[in-house]
This record gives sequence, structure tokens and C-alpha cells, in this order.
Amino acid sequence: MSAPDLVVLGLGPAGRAVAHRAAAAGLRVRAFDPAPDARWRRTFGLWADELPAWLPADVVAAVSSPQVIARTRHALGREYAMLDVDALQGALPLDGVDVRAERAGRDGHGAAFVIDARGPAPSTSADVPRQTAAGVLVPTGAHEELWMDWRPAPGVPDDAPASFLYAVRVSPDAVLVEETCLAGAPAVTVGELEERLRARLAARGVAAGALHERVDFPLLHAGPRRGRGWCGTGVRGTTLHPATGYSVAGSLAFAEDAVTALGTGRNPVTADAIAAHRLRTAALRALLGMSPAEQRGFFEVFFGLPDRHVRTFLAPGSGTTANAAAMAAAFAAAPWGLRRRLARVVTPPASRRRR
Repeated sequence: MSAPDLVVLGLGPAGRAVAHRAAAAGLRVRAFDPAPDARWRRTFGLWADELPAWLPADVVAAVSSPQVIARTRHALGREYAMLDVDALQGALPLDGVDVRAERAGRDGHGAAFVIDARGPAPSTSADVPRQTAAGVLVPTGAHEELWMDWRPAPGVPDDAPASFLYAVRVSPDAVLVEETCLAGAPAVTVGELEERLRARLAARGVAAGALHERVDFPLLHAGPRRGRGWCGTGVRGTTLHPATGYSVAGSLAFAEDAVTALGTGRNPVTADAIAAHRLRTAALRALLGMSPAEQRGFFEVFFGLPDRHVRTFLAPGSGTTANAAAMAAAFAAAPWGLRRRLARVVTPPASRRRR
């Protein structure tokens, strides 16, 4: 290959998607990953209406119509799709990509634009907000499908760090039932979440086998999201939603947007994307500052908002104006005690000191 137009660092879902779309568009692409052929093992889900049109339909393994339970039950009015990870990986061939099975730094790639998709940097700091989860598979029909159930698990005190139950169909025959700590610094451990999950299932008479999935990843990246001649994606960019942990839909959409931006000489990560990410990060900080009861109260308010606000805030690619409108609507609908909590997070510290 002659000098590349684009260098991609990391070939997980975010990096592989952008390398695939860029090569398909005719760009000369070089990609670095120490294990480029490693199979993906985590489960990936997204709203069915967020699936890019350029992906084949067979990447969807199963579709659910899950609901949310905070203090009351909320129908979301959307279908949720779980992806077949092998089919997804196969649908992102790297034909024409110069794949190097090695690590590479972000610098030293000449005139090529660099997209950093290396995933989270190693960190042991308890100050870094993380999402954790423990999940098992049960037969379809053994458990109702829920996107979030915030009711505490049996035996868990109301004031214990909050976690929610997530139960979605992953195949025609199986449902993934997962206990999740949405965000914590420190987060609830995977071991504690497994105990809560098994207590929930035992209370419902559902037999559970070995743990199928363990999740533990940071929700924030300390470094910048873009610079001259480079940008990040996934947790290193703006496509991982810091207040939900979802990134697959955003990363797949980013791949196509990146090709368009590079074709016109623009950085794929826009100033508006950075600003919107900061708003979503403020929402994460608000969640971290809430008591378990306040978190349940917040999600009761949030999922009671008009559908346009719920969809906007859950979408990693939505802009600053729409995110601000959704957050303002949640603030207006919240009770006074919760409003004070939200206001403390979004008010700059210097402004608070001047009062």
C-alpha cells in the first residue's frame, strides 16, 4: 500500500466499523491491532431504529419490546435489538485494509488522518466512573423482558448502592438477565451484582446456570477527544454515552459520518459533538451524586418525559441543543429536592461561590 489516507488504531467494533466503511469508500486505510482477528465475546445491543442501513439484517440476533420500571412501569414504544456478534464482525470485512498485527502510537503516521479506537486506557483509580454488570442466560419465557428494573433486589437495603435488572432476548431461545450498576465511583463489584442477580432469580423461581457475562469498563476517558490530524471514537471519542454506557449504535453511525467528514477535509468529531458530550458527562456526574432513592426518582421522571426527549438523550449522536432541551425538561419535571441536586452539578463552581 502507498501512503494511507487514514490510520485506525484498534479493531474492536468502533475501529473495525470505521476501517471497513473507509476502505469501502475508496480510502487507503492502514489499521493497527495486536490481535486483529480476535473474536468478540461481549453482547451488543441497540435500538432497532438505530441500526445502520448498510448493515445486513442478519446481524440482528433477536428483538425485544422491553419496558422500564422505576417506581411505575413505562412502555418505551421502541424495539430493542441484540446483535449476533459473529455476524456483525463478519459484516465488517477489512478487504483492502493494510492490517498490521502490532501496537502503534497515535503519532508518527505522516500525513494520514488518525482515528484512535483503542478502547479504554488501563486505570485502577476508584475516581474513574465505571459501569459493571453480571449476567446469566435463561430460557425465553422464563423472565419478562425489561430494559431497566430499578426495584432493589431481595435482601438489598433501599439505601445500598443502586443497581438495576436488565432482561433482553439475545436469541429465539434465550434471554440475557443482567444485574447492572449503571455508574459508580467506585462501582458495585461484579461479585456483588452476581449475588443480587441470583437473589432476584431465586425469588422468582428461575433457575440460573453459570455466569455468562461479566462487565467492567470506564465511562470516561481522561484525554482529549480530537486534535489536529486525529480524533477518537468509542470511549476515546464522543460515541460512548457517559450516562448510559452505550456505544455500539454511536460507533456504527460514526463510521459513516467519519468517511463523509474526511472526504471534505473536516475532523469527524465536531465542536458540537464535544459540547453535547460535556452535557451528557454532567448528567453522569449528577447520577453519581444521587442517593439510590434519588436515582430511582430521577428515572421515574426521565422515562415520564415526552418520547422525543427520551430518545434524544439516549442517542449518543444527538446534538447540544437537543440534549440541553431534554435535560431542561427533566429538570422542570423533577421534584424540588432533585432539582437542587441537578442544579449543583450543572452550575459552575465559581458561580456557586459568588452567591
